[in-house]
Amino acid sequence: MSEIFFKNLEKKLSKNNNNRVIIPLAADKAVKYAIEDALNKGFIKGAILVGCPKEIKDVFGEFAETKDISILEASSEIDALEKSINEIKKSNANILMKGMCQSASLIKAVLNKDNGLEHGFMSHLTCFQLPDKDYFCILTDSAVNIAPDKETLIKEIENANKLFQKLEGDIPTVALLAANEKVSDKMLSTKLAEAVTQELSNRNDLIVEGPVAFDLAVSSKSAQIKKYKGKLNGNANIFVAPRIETSNALYKSLQHYLKVDMGGILYGASIPIIHSSRADNAKTKYNSLLLGLATL
Repeated sequence: MSEIFFKNLEKKLSKNNNNRVIIPLAADKAVKYAIEDALNKGFIKGAILVGCPKEIKDVFGEFAETKDISILEASSEIDALEKSINEIKKSNANILMKGMCQSASLIKAVLNKDNGLEHGFMSHLTCFQLPDKDYFCILTDSAVNIAPDKETLIKEIENANKLFQKLEGDIPTVALLAANEKVSDKMLSTKLAEAVTQELSNRNDLIVEGPVAFDLAVSSKSAQIKKYKGKLNGNANIFVAPRIETSNALYKSLQHYLKVDMGGILYGASIPIIHSSRADNAKTKYNSLLLGLATL
């Protein structure tokens, strides 16, 4: 069941394109799978692999010698990121995909005021479909915003809403996660969730509720047992974590324990930025690329 969203996404993508992906520190078997699969299916026209040429050729093998692939040598992580962004600015690529570089380094390079990419507010969005659901969900933010305040959480929700509307064309239900639903001065996440919910209470393009525990956001049975009186009934589309630790742990739990099909992107830049963990499997990196293509 969790594969349905990404299979449907594949069907919607155009194969008549000139999309080219650039990957800083591309020597990664999972990245090879994603690029090769996307090329074979006609979703991209080519890729630029940045890093140590020997390491890249060791990983990509004969695939690195095909006409659609080029290799750009880089001496370090910083050099690879700078060269990748420069190639994008020269219009040699229109999609940036994270290779084996660290998330902090990639984000810093993208946000660099002098040599980075044009962007608005940026946040990380993870798309996934739970095994017992017939719709997809979005989780924010497991990579960029560490300890968001009210204004930042609202911007995270806006980004998630834009992506949901683009992919689904429907009004999402947003759950502001906390340990419970009782607002308490001792639990800052509940106060923050309450403030955000109040701020967005009159919106007609989304339904926001919080604070709410994760089980109420995903399980109608839990909502019934706990006699939850809110609008959520285990049917949240967007999950908003109070801090990066919560979102990151949830992201990796979905990946490593539930084996959920998922993908991640950095949303808000002038081009798609494909962003997954260095340890993510090949399918997750391919799904992430699909997400980025869908935002073009």
